[in-house]
Amino acid sequence: MPLPEKDAFTLEEIIARWRFAGCDRATLLDYARRDLLVFSVYLRDLGHHRTIKETPEERITTTHSVVFKFTSPDYKWHSIRYLAAEDARRILESKSGEEIGVGGLYSSADRDKASGTGYLQALYFTYADLLVTRTERDRFETSHKVNLASGTMGKAWRLLSDSSNQKALSIIGVAFAAIFGAAWTVFLWWSKSGTTP
Repeated sequence: MPLPEKDAFTLEEIIARWRFAGCDRATLLDYARRDLLVFSVYLRDLGHHRTIKETPEERITTTHSVVFKFTSPDYKWHSIRYLAAEDARRILESKSGEEIGVGGLYSSADRDKASGTGYLQALYFTYADLLVTRTERDRFETSHKVNLASGTMGKAWRLLSDSSNQKALSIIGVAFAAIFGAAWTVFLWWSKSGTTP
C-alpha cells in the first residue's frame, strides 16, 4: 500500500514530475512572472521555544523566544502560505546566498484581500523555501494538460486522458471485455469436457 501523498512539494520535486513536459527552473520563473502557478511557503509556528547554542570558545548561549498571540476564538493557523506572483518571481530570481524579503502572505491560494496578512518586518525566503501545494499542482496539470510521461507512453497517456476520446475508449473497453469473457467461457467448457484447447 503506497504512502499518502504529501500536501506540498519542493520545486525540485515539481521539476522532476514535469520533466517530460520540459520543465526547469527557468520555466517556473516564467510561470511566476505570468502568474500561471501559485507558489507557497511553509511557516513554522513554534510558539514558546528555547535555543541553546555552543560557540567554539565553549560558551553556551540560551535564547528564550516568547510568543504572544491575540487571536479570535475561531482563528485557524495556516502553515502553508501563498505568495503574490511578484514575490515568487523575486525569490526565483535570487542568487545563491540571497534571501528575499516578503511583506505579505496569503492563507488562501486565491490571494485575495481577506486572506492576506501583512508583516511589519519582512519575512525572508530563498529558492529552497518555495513550495507548490498538491491542490495547486493538480489544478495546473489539469488546466494545462501537463505531459507526465515520455515518448510512446506520453502519447498513450494523452490519448487516454483526452475527454473527446472517452466514448470510443469505452466502446473498445466493452469489446475487449466481451472477447475476454467469451474466451474464458470457451476455456472453461473445454476444460470440463476434457478436451485440450
